[in-house]
Amino acid sequence: MAKWISRTLFLASFLFCSLLVSYLPTAYTQQKMQQESAPRQEQAIPLQILPKDNAGNVDWVKSLRQGLIKPKDSLDPSKPITPVIDLDIVFKVKGDLPDVVYPHYPHTQWLSCSNCHPKIFIMQAGANKVTMKKIEEGQFCGRCHGVVAFPLSNCTRCHSKPKR
Repeated sequence: MAKWISRTLFLASFLFCSLLVSYLPTAYTQQKMQQESAPRQEQAIPLQILPKDNAGNVDWVKSLRQGLIKPKDSLDPSKPITPVIDLDIVFKVKGDLPDVVYPHYPHTQWLSCSNCHPKIFIMQAGANKVTMKKIEEGQFCGRCHGVVAFPLSNCTRCHSKPKR
């Protein structure tokens, strides 16, 4: 009886090892194929090497112009690339501060128009009642500035057009 048990265990072990040896190369090949077909993660750039603005914050536009960063229009590679628009919008400001210049060019290098229009900004002159209070509350420019873009404390970045 002991002979029969040892032969059965030997045969079971042999079958198990045979299956394992035939499965491992297939599993390894499938895993390797999945890794190769997955989109490659680009390396992050240390913020210390990027140029700074007059307040010491990262100057993303300068970084873009110098080719240090290359933002993607979309995470979906099948989406068409949004055209860059070279159009400045001037917001007249009451009081002594210079008027605000909104440059579409650097914004459209990063974002598609649908990020802001028509949800955040209505595309009609005078239709957007923009105030610093609303921006500070996270409306209009405050959706990004002070959150992921330069802070609101750097006034001269926006208030840049002297009154005539």
